[in-house]
Amino acid sequence: MTTTKSAEVVALEYTTVKVPYEVLNKKFRQAQKIIDREISQLSNQITNIMRLPSPELQRQAMPAFKEKLTSFRKRYADCLTKEGGYADKCLQRLQHLSDYTTNSDPKLEAIWRKKRLDKILVDYFLRNSHYETALEMVKSGGIEDIVDTELFISGRDIENSLGAHNVEPCLQWCHENRSRLKKTRSTLEFNLHTQCFIEKIRSKDYMGAIQYAQRFLVESEGMSKEKLQETMVLLAFKPSTECEKYKALFSEDRWQELVLEFRASNYELHHLHSDSLLSTVLQSGLSAIKTHQCYSSEKSGDCPVCNEPLNSLATPLPFSHCTQSRLICRISGQPMNEHNAPMMLPNGNVYGEKALTEMMASDGIVTCPRTNEKFWLDQAQKVYVM
Repeated sequence: MTTTKSAEVVALEYTTVKVPYEVLNKKFRQAQKIIDREISQLSNQITNIMRLPSPELQRQAMPAFKEKLTSFRKRYADCLTKEGGYADKCLQRLQHLSDYTTNSDPKLEAIWRKKRLDKILVDYFLRNSHYETALEMVKSGGIEDIVDTELFISGRDIENSLGAHNVEPCLQWCHENRSRLKKTRSTLEFNLHTQCFIEKIRSKDYMGAIQYAQRFLVESEGMSKEKLQETMVLLAFKPSTECEKYKALFSEDRWQELVLEFRASNYELHHLHSDSLLSTVLQSGLSAIKTHQCYSSEKSGDCPVCNEPLNSLATPLPFSHCTQSRLICRISGQPMNEHNAPMMLPNGNVYGEKALTEMMASDGIVTCPRTNEKFWLDQAQKVYVM
């Protein structure tokens, strides 16, 4: 049981710990840069004080140094507080997962599964911009410690700024994550600068566009020679051009493309899947029980895939791979086995022995539910499957 639960946790709860760990890693690196820079400045300031020609001048320089040192201590304490918060969050989530894998109480397990379902739904709502609904569910379900609302809400603010044709917040985000974006070969920052270049052309600021390209595009790591040439050719076209290749670059739809690219980059940096966990789990479940009978004229009323809307949702999914077949009674939905023998009526239809016995009339006659034909129960023959 523990092994099964552990496998389940690995499959479904990967991001539960990975996301706060990635944020903690980011905060640690940022704090390290701040500390290194501050220590370097303090060292230089001490050196400059020591070089002053007289003790009086050195004493006069000490208040400024003391103020700088106090500021450094505050920033250092702030960095430690932020790191400690995310470290505590990692520990809380590890304990949350441990409670499930080591617990054997059915009631507590049901409560844990309810929390996971709420978490999956909140993730879906956040990904689809239903923020108020998600936050209300987080509050009512008491799952504040196991969801990543801050990540999605901060991402929402950047997406809204891009929707308002403002690239500054997104460029700041790219600057903060430049080394990690470089590892993933992201072109987001280059595309943002390209959009700024296009907007300057749109406003007929051609000299400003050239200067901007020289500063941000020519030396861009994500820029190939061909892409640079394609972008610079825009200077020769008007936004109203009918040339399809350059008309697309001037299109307002590029802003929405930037929103989607930022969202994908944000998910990739925090090891979030592009699809919601709800979508993944639902598709896996539907594919596991989907058979060819679900799309035939003989559908089962008890099969989820045989009924709408799941039948339509499962259409593009692969059929389940069954190494062993099971016979299910069409009347009762129960398996037909040695305890419920399959019985074939004279018309060739097969049902479970228990179902036929229960529906038998007082005179020993049973009615086939598919053809409405009537037969004596003793006419049914037991079926043997090799």
